[in-house]
Amino acid sequence: MTISPRRHNWAQDVLSGSGGAPVCLVVVVDVKGSAPRETGAVMVIFADYIRGSIGGGELEYQAMETARSHQPKAGFERQLRSYPLGPALGQCCGGHVKLMFEWYSPKSPAVLKELASRSDGFSLHHTASQALPTALDKRPDKVGEGGCLLALTDRVCDVFIYGAGHVGRAVVELAHHLSCQIYWVDVDEDRYPEAIPPEVIKLPARSPQAIAARAPAEAIHLVMSYSHQLDYDIVAVLLGSGHFAKCGLIGSATKAARFKSRLQNSGISLDRIDQLVCPIGLQEVTGKAPLQVALSVTAQLSNWLDQERPE
Repeated sequence: MTISPRRHNWAQDVLSGSGGAPVCLVVVVDVKGSAPRETGAVMVIFADYIRGSIGGGELEYQAMETARSHQPKAGFERQLRSYPLGPALGQCCGGHVKLMFEWYSPKSPAVLKELASRSDGFSLHHTASQALPTALDKRPDKVGEGGCLLALTDRVCDVFIYGAGHVGRAVVELAHHLSCQIYWVDVDEDRYPEAIPPEVIKLPARSPQAIAARAPAEAIHLVMSYSHQLDYDIVAVLLGSGHFAKCGLIGSATKAARFKSRLQNSGISLDRIDQLVCPIGLQEVTGKAPLQVALSVTAQLSNWLDQERPE
């Protein structure tokens, strides 16, 4: 069994909604001072919904208004617009942001389809002209002032969540909004809710530890199954192989001590055992209700994603 995450890039997003109205790609191309998002943040604006974010607030609202109110004269058009966040938009960040707008008509140019077909590489956007984006296989040593470089890989981390109980369900409902590909593992199809977020990949398996053994080496694992023994089996596989970025286990200090003793007795090195995070979650969230635990776990996952996201 090979676990292959679903990947996409901005061009695929644009093509997915270009059937009836222009679609606008918005990119933060320059930031001075304090701003809600960094250079390279991307948002794709459709007629009735958006994907991604350039930071919310009045800046994002005005970007959406600009994207939807403008009708490109041809199949493609590019504009740059500058936004002083403090005086003009009333945002307390106080910095200055420059945005690039690219409108694509329903008759998408061939280069857009080429970019959408790629699973790696970059797109170079010539901000000083109306030239179409250029596909690049490798990151150039230098991008001039008139260029904006976007990766054609989505740079998401793979996250494996073991357990579809109360906490697992709450974690999935929160975590699917983060920039990650979630694989939701449990022992039986009946343990999952009827409706799950469409981007979450469901992996029912009689032996979830077999899924753990085949997961990508850079994946993050959150272990919270219905069974302490199953939790142990999954953790033992991960720590035994060392093929993981982070391994978090739901539980208590007592559970952590018992697991670490068993893991040591099984021959797993102390260096590996020390990488197990148990109890998982931020200590600042002290409640034990499923939602509170899920908030704590998801907040820690968010921190891990910022640390572990591949370049």
